Amino acid sequence: MIRRVALVLLLLALVFGQWAVRVCFAQPKARWEVGQPIVHQNLVVFPVRILTPPPKTDFLTLKEAHQRNLVSIRELPNATVPEVLVENKSVKPLLLIGGEVILGGKQDRIVEHDFVVPPKKVAKVRVYCVEPGRWTPQELGEKFAPAMGVVAAEVRKSAQVEKSQQLVWHLNERVQHRLPAATPMSPSQSYRRVLTDPQIQKQTQAYIQAIQTQLFRDPKVCGMIVAVNGKIEWLDVFSDPSLFRKVAPSLLHSAAVQALSQRTQAKATRTPSVAEAKAFLEQTQRAQRKVKEFEIEHLRRERLETSSVVGFVTEVKPIAGEQKLMPALHMNAFRR
Repeated sequence: MIRRVALVLLLLALVFGQWAVRVCFAQPKARWEVGQPIVHQNLVVFPVRILTPPPKTDFLTLKEAHQRNLVSIRELPNATVPEVLVENKSVKPLLLIGGEVILGGKQDRIVEHDFVVPPKKVAKVRVYCVEPGRWTPQELGEKFAPAMGVVAAEVRKSAQVEKSQQLVWHLNERVQHRLPAATPMSPSQSYRRVLTDPQIQKQTQAYIQAIQTQLFRDPKVCGMIVAVNGKIEWLDVFSDPSLFRKVAPSLLHSAAVQALSQRTQAKATRTPSVAEAKAFLEQTQRAQRKVKEFEIEHLRRERLETSSVVGFVTEVKPIAGEQKLMPALHMNAFRR
């Protein structure tokens, strides 16, 4: 009898525990509207504007942390390709965006998915290699420096969706071959060439400047839907417009590289309509949350899937003592 009671209590505790986790991560839904397209050559960006009152977030971005010497990124003591150590020296949570490029260590890498390192903590972060021809320290030794950019969209997608290191290498090489570079590809095939080549820099900056000025005119813009060569390809939407404004230059660089790498394939293409962009956003919002990909005490990521869209939602628990639940921090999705 005692054993039965104990078993019942254990089952109740497990059920309650699962319910409690869901409650802790329960998210109010934000409402958005899609703005008019901003066009530069074969790149189209639709601003996404938040209609509900946005939360106030206080995340430190990787760029900010690096500029203030508040982050350290280094190889593990026994270095492995898929993980690096990130130390947050700040009193604020540190946000890494999926696809951000870090240079140095034994080879250059990209962050797999969004990750939040709590204040004054050290965490292992999943990464993918974008420099297959090197496994030796260089000028930074075992340490890394952020490159202030997000990798080209198709490389980012291969890391997040297919989770294939081989595909990341293949697409990294393909993107570089397609770009109008002034310098040859390095023997290590590092993605850093995309960030430093003067010809690539000149042309990607032309894309970024043409889009960014118009994108930031509205203070309530919290994300963007991107089309290349007339096809809507992906989106990034944040709950906080001020956070989006901080990470948007890196995301726009990703979009610019993707558009530049496909510009020779562009023909006379029509600009997708606002209705098409809105439909893509709505498909992502309605997508079934099929897989809880990752969860730790303060952070959860879920995978979204439909027949035409695959994406991810990053959720963060409210700060201790706060009663109001936070909307999902970031949603990004790709066309299948």
